[in-house]
Amino acid sequence: MLSVREVTTAYQGLVAISSVSIEVTKGEIVCVAGANGAGKSTLLKSIAGAERPRSGTVTFDGSRIDGLAPHLVTARGIAYVPENRRLFPRLSVRDNLRLGSYLYRGQTDREGPLDLVFKLFPRLQERLEQRAETLSGGEQQMLAIGRALMTRPRLLMLDEPSQGIMPKLVDEIFAAVKRIRDTGMTVLIVEQRMAECLEIADRAYILQTGRVLIAGPSAEIRVNQDVRKAYLGL
Repeated sequence: MLSVREVTTAYQGLVAISSVSIEVTKGEIVCVAGANGAGKSTLLKSIAGAERPRSGTVTFDGSRIDGLAPHLVTARGIAYVPENRRLFPRLSVRDNLRLGSYLYRGQTDREGPLDLVFKLFPRLQERLEQRAETLSGGEQQMLAIGRALMTRPRLLMLDEPSQGIMPKLVDEIFAAVKRIRDTGMTVLIVEQRMAECLEIADRAYILQTGRVLIAGPSAEIRVNQDVRKAYLGL
């Protein structure tokens, strides 16, 4: 479904990822893990159109998307939930979700994905009229994911969804990611919480200083002794 080939991207004049290649197959969860500053977020931005690669290619469903504007990437079927969530804080939960369905404005089934959103995150339905800024960090993350689902993506990309969230809600977020995959959607997730990410993913890539250090099935990476010592504290 997604093929990133030899992509190099600079951020604020410095090379953030160098000759990175990853593959994402339809219906799987792929985790990109690594320490802070490894280039994980830049990789997602390069796919989403938020950063333009210096070199390399990004292909989605057989068509190149590198160089496309973010809204055109979204229209192709890729939803990107950035690290800072980028909600509209003074708007209600309802309005934030509706803004996610802007591609379908004017259509009678514009709010069709709401059933899935509320099934995944029931507390959003309870808080529809609340302003986004009044939600907890975990609830805001749920809203950001819900808004992305309103675009009806085939590939959902999540950047550090556990950041700034209490442990109990982190578990809920990861459980929701698995349920999203079970609906037939494909997920590419970037995380510093490597243990949790490897637990739900089918395959994983570990980035270090902008390059792919290790790649393979998550089950194999979890038992890799170098990974366990360097990243999992085991």
